[in-house]
Amino acid sequence: MTDGTQSETPPLAACFDDARRVLEDEHGRLLTVIGQCADAVAKSWDDDSTTDREEVVPRFAQALDGSGALSRLPRALADAVTATGRSMPAPPVAAPPYVVVTSEGVVLRANVGEERLIITLRVFALETGGEKKRYTRMPGVELEFEAR
Repeated sequence: MTDGTQSETPPLAACFDDARRVLEDEHGRLLTVIGQCADAVAKSWDDDSTTDREEVVPRFAQALDGSGALSRLPRALADAVTATGRSMPAPPVAAPPYVVVTSEGVVLRANVGEERLIITLRVFALETGGEKKRYTRMPGVELEFEAR
């Protein structure tokens, strides 16, 4: 029996599995296309890595845009937020601050109440152990979740 009050929403971090499930189940094809875009970028390098950030970010952004993936990312973000039991104050767009193409992949961000959900679709690794930073293609698309 309840006392008539609404149940509290669980902490955002407790809902990451739900958001992951929605992205993998309902946006699996989008994740595949993102991986294919990253593969195409990595194939354009002279070697199995590059030290030039300009060979990663602009090429990846162009590939995402050309494939239609960039325009589909806001819907994926909105669905992930909904899966956490929250809503966004405004519909996301395929541009910062909601969707940002970085040297390691795509970052999706949404303000939800007092917190911010950050989802990284990581496809490139940044290795800093040598003299220069080095970008390599990671296998697949790694989903990382963070609440701030």
